[in-house]
Amino acid sequence: MLSVIGRKYKEHFPEILSRASERVELVFGLELKEVDCSRNIYALLNKFTLGVEEGSSDEEELPKSGLLMALLGIIFMKGNRATEEEVWDFLSVLGIYAGRKHSIFGEPRKLITKDLVQKGVPQLPPGAQ
Repeated sequence: MLSVIGRKYKEHFPEILSRASERVELVFGLELKEVDCSRNIYALLNKFTLGVEEGSSDEEELPKSGLLMALLGIIFMKGNRATEEEVWDFLSVLGIYAGRKHSIFGEPRKLITKDLVQKGVPQLPPGAQ
């Protein structure tokens, strides 16, 4: 991240990181945790889940949660509204296409319209609205 910010803003990095992590937590429900302070290693932790159903594991839900975060991100970036075309254009950049089976997600249109939309979006953490 420091290489992206550049030398000009290097002294402001702690404040930039703090503000960015607050927004990532509010918007996406991901908490930034420092793993190793000596090597500046951080991890993003999901603060909410899709609601693991009986017979499925957290490992099965994690990719779906990641896809959901990406979808919510594109919707947020488009002013809280995104057309179906904008969503599929975005997903195509990730190698995910409607009607084409994906190795992780299966048929993405079904996953999005049935599993994610009809299941309902999980509640945001308190204070995130």
